[in-house]
Amino acid sequence: MDYNDFELVAFWVLALAAALPLAAIGILVHVRGGARAPGLYLVLGTTASIVYGYFAGLLVGTLFPPPYVPGLSEGRGLDLRGLALIFGSWIGGALGVLTTLVTFAVSKTVQWRRARRALQDLNAGLPGTSPH
Repeated sequence: MDYNDFELVAFWVLALAAALPLAAIGILVHVRGGARAPGLYLVLGTTASIVYGYFAGLLVGTLFPPPYVPGLSEGRGLDLRGLALIFGSWIGGALGVLTTLVTFAVSKTVQWRRARRALQDLNAGLPGTSPH
């Protein structure tokens, strides 16, 4: 595997690495979280995604630098290797924010519908009230 193949694989890993865990955490928060958990998930998930988008590509680029090429090191060419790592982390951070927002919105919608149905069921059992 040469560096170009590594860069392509790392791009896709960086692009999806934030969204997939955030979706799973959001589902767990919805199922098991308390009253304050969804709001905390929204704030922490969004903040973590922004931090991820900023630092993940730089970290991977530092841990796995491109191989040394004499022609590029002497200034005779534009070295764009590693740029996909930066773009992958930006896309991953944006997808993480989007995933957090969508998961939060779906969770809140489900909670509101359940509360509304429970209120309708409660009102339907009272004498003198009509569902219409």
